[in-house]
Amino acid sequence: MKRKLTIALLSLGLFAWAHAQEVGLKTNLPYLLTATPNVGVEFTVGIRSTLSISGSYNPFRLPVRERAAGQSYRPSLRHWSVKPEYKYWFCRSFERGYLGIHALYAEFNAGGISLIRPLREHRYEGRAYGAGISYGYQWAIGRRWGLETSIGAGYLRMDYSSYECPDCGKFTGRYTRDYFGPTKATLSLIYFIR
Repeated sequence: MKRKLTIALLSLGLFAWAHAQEVGLKTNLPYLLTATPNVGVEFTVGIRSTLSISGSYNPFRLPVRERAAGQSYRPSLRHWSVKPEYKYWFCRSFERGYLGIHALYAEFNAGGISLIRPLREHRYEGRAYGAGISYGYQWAIGRRWGLETSIGAGYLRMDYSSYECPDCGKFTGRYTRDYFGPTKATLSLIYFIR
């Protein structure tokens, strides 16, 4: 599945580059701070509209930790996601503010993260999908560079399995959860190709 996602993102980027008036390559800086590589491509489809697709993938294994009782475990925050979005800009494409409609699909395997209470003693493995609306603003920081921030809210459905301990525990069940709330928060650095 990850290979197909990579091929789809590259194909979309090449198509956009060949046909759009302006194309931006972007990365979400907070994701990079959590060691999650991510990339996005955005291209104009009209004077005041753009389409973007971004993806992230965190395949890294965290170092082995030890509990107070002396047991060792390996925390996990592995995931991948894809997020398409349509943006309507108030001024012109890639200038100032916009309203957007976004979708999201992600798969995850997370547990043993002491800073996040539900992930401290359990591991969750599953998928999430949904959609929402967003507001964002973009600043030019050079001839070919931009900085964009956005926030969004909407609906997610999560289908997942739960396990007792962070890395190898007993299966405790399959669950479905509906979520309404924040679905997007970005601070992206953008490089414009055209």
